[in-house]
Amino acid sequence: MRTAAVVNLKGGVGKSTTAINLALIMVKVFKKHVLLVDNDIQANVSKFFSVHSYDYKSMENVLRDKETIAEDVIRSSGRYGLDIIPANMNLDAAAVDLMLDQEANQMTKLRDVLQQVEDRYDYCFIDCPPGVGINVLNALVAANDVIIPIKADKNALDGMEELTEVIEEVRPYNPGLSLVKCLVTMFTNDISVVKGEEALQKSEYSTFTTHIRYSKKVIDWTYEKGKSLIEVTPRSAATRDYKNLALEYMDLTKGKLQHGVK
Repeated sequence: MRTAAVVNLKGGVGKSTTAINLALIMVKVFKKHVLLVDNDIQANVSKFFSVHSYDYKSMENVLRDKETIAEDVIRSSGRYGLDIIPANMNLDAAAVDLMLDQEANQMTKLRDVLQQVEDRYDYCFIDCPPGVGINVLNALVAANDVIIPIKADKNALDGMEELTEVIEEVRPYNPGLSLVKCLVTMFTNDISVVKGEEALQKSEYSTFTTHIRYSKKVIDWTYEKGKSLIEVTPRSAATRDYKNLALEYMDLTKGKLQHGVK
């Protein structure tokens, strides 16, 4: 299983949208076995797939319980075989409790759970909240790769230096962290956006060749109607972009070591 954390210190850049659409395209189009982890108290992923609940175990238990059995927190999305580890607002309190528990393996709780099922899935995507809490650090320690959605504008690079520093700080816990790439989202032909993407590509930060073009349908369908792009607009520009992103990501990571297993 190859695991990617979808991370940015800023909100509103398309992290959850990217995680949802990339995961569904992987399972529906490319027939991959995928686990999607909702690591955000806003629980956008869980709500999208109608698995948001306080009656079942979730990411809260991954962080809080002394030992978590992966099967206890994984739920079916009900779509194309995609599986979910859901979240709810209790994740916030669980993160605080974990930080206060000096006896716990604070940084490796999520990795320990994912390693139980690494032979079951081809890919795992972890949707992370803005900022850097203990749950985000767990995602970075569990990941092989980091995908950083960025809105290409004059503030595109805000927070990148800080995020890069955080990624470097977790490397002692995760020396296998290999691919760290920015993904331009909400791309338009507006001159400021074009220049923003050009500035990012010329910067020190590695960037996917693929960018995700802006479409109002992305927002309307993903969050208002609970449908992914591949399900409702399979030929739209944004859908084609996410397909190309999936292909580029698979090509970049093909044959690389995954938690020491080829």
